[in-house]
Amino acid sequence: MIGILIIAGIVLISITGIISGALIAPAIQENANLKRIKLEEETKKLQYQKEMLELELKKEELQLRRLEAESKHYDRLISE
Repeated sequence: MIGILIIAGIVLISITGIISGALIAPAIQENANLKRIKLEEETKKLQYQKEMLELELKKEELQLRRLEAESKHYDRLISE
C-alpha cells in the first residue's frame, strides 16, 4: 500500500513537472523574442541618432566653410 502511494506521488510529481515545463517553455521563448525585438528597436534608434549626428556635423562643416569664405572675402576687401 505504501509502495503504491510512493509510486503515485512520484508519478504526480513527474506529471506536474512535465505540465509546468510545457507551460513555462513558451513563456520563456516569448520573453526571449520580446527582448530581441526590444534590442532591435534600440539598435534602430541608435542608428537614427548616429545619422542625425552625422548630418549635424555636415551642417556645421558647411557653416564653417561658408564663414571661411566670407572671411577671405572680407580679407580681400580690407587688403585692397
